[in-house]
Amino acid sequence: MSTTRRSFLASAGAGLGAALIRPAQARVPGANDRVNVGVIGLGARGSHLLKMAVERSEQKGDVQVVAVCDVYRKRVNRGAQVAKGATPYAFHQELLARKDIDAVMIATPDHWHAPITLAALNSGRDVYCEKPMTHTVEEGIEVAQTAEAQKRILQIGVQSLSWAKWRKAKEAIDAGMLGEVVSCHGTYSRNVPSGDWNWPIDAGAGPDGTGEAFIDWKQWLGAATERPFSADRFFRFRKYWDYSGGIATDLHYHTVAPFHMCVKNEYPWRVIGMGGLWTYNDGREVPDTFMNAADYPSRFEVLVQSSQNNAYGPQAMIRGRKATMLLGDDWEGREFSYIRIVPEQPFAEEFKKKFGQDETRVEGAGNEGDMKHVDDFFECIRSRQQPNCNADIALKVMTHIGLAVRSYREGKVFFFDPKEMKVLTQAPA
Repeated sequence: MSTTRRSFLASAGAGLGAALIRPAQARVPGANDRVNVGVIGLGARGSHLLKMAVERSEQKGDVQVVAVCDVYRKRVNRGAQVAKGATPYAFHQELLARKDIDAVMIATPDHWHAPITLAALNSGRDVYCEKPMTHTVEEGIEVAQTAEAQKRILQIGVQSLSWAKWRKAKEAIDAGMLGEVVSCHGTYSRNVPSGDWNWPIDAGAGPDGTGEAFIDWKQWLGAATERPFSADRFFRFRKYWDYSGGIATDLHYHTVAPFHMCVKNEYPWRVIGMGGLWTYNDGREVPDTFMNAADYPSRFEVLVQSSQNNAYGPQAMIRGRKATMLLGDDWEGREFSYIRIVPEQPFAEEFKKKFGQDETRVEGAGNEGDMKHVDDFFECIRSRQQPNCNADIALKVMTHIGLAVRSYREGKVFFFDPKEMKVLTQAPA
């Protein structure tokens, strides 16, 4: 191992708040400047982000992918072919040492989200990081504080926050169509006979692999528990607590975040997670059926229930004192391109007088894909406006999600004190 590489790896474990290179006076691209991008993590999701960045480059010419990074040689070589001219790296530390990179897109396992995001923010880069924001609530607090201190753009990959659907839902709620919101219900369920997250494993790939089959397992583990190479852990990381929060961080983040956008973005004060490993028997640690519930200071609750054993989850809705908003489940095949608002019977006459209909249907509220969210990130790099899933909303969602995972694992109800920014086991005074 070279001295340079050894020093990079040592710095990676020196603490989340330590910048890998000295904080820089970052360049802010002007209207006619090209944004130079590095993409870190090139599995299925990272490869999708890379393709969208390349598509933006080809269509608008204001973005250029100049570097790609992955610990698996096959993936990084493939990424360099997609982004013509991009330099491949095995270590994100080396990519971040470059002076010409304005922004990074991160799609690694969850346990690397905070270390890489912090290193990027502290070195003057804007960041697009896939959900979840971080692996733990405490990491999320540090990331959000760092983004604010460094005045960087941070976008978390909840693509639906860039759709018209949730802005239209917020407009209807703000107009008083539901009355006082009392409850939000969501879901994100699947049914994969072979087992959700049991993605293909490349034969021969690992730390002993040669050529494109080589994986730097130590770099991939980072600060996670040291253990011998496991192809299942590498290729199917979402099944294990060291690298993921399971259903909550992979799926429920998508469900909780829109409620924060259109109802009220605040920290939950009480959170619980429940469920179990009811069906799968493939060595996974995380539950295959999971429910989380949170109470919020503005006197409403959020309840999300999902399973990987049955794809037909509960109806997604926002319940108000005077009416109920029925929403399509964008992720479960029950998608529809409108929002239906149905008054509660005692308020039906009042609703019709005020809004001119027995019930209201809001059109143009379907799934708009991922590109709008990526475009929002790149446009905010220039405008310096906050993106749709910025550090503030991302941290408050992470508090809900992270405490639900912790509740399930520890068998406790958790509380959060936003004044002290602390996780508690009893309600704050």
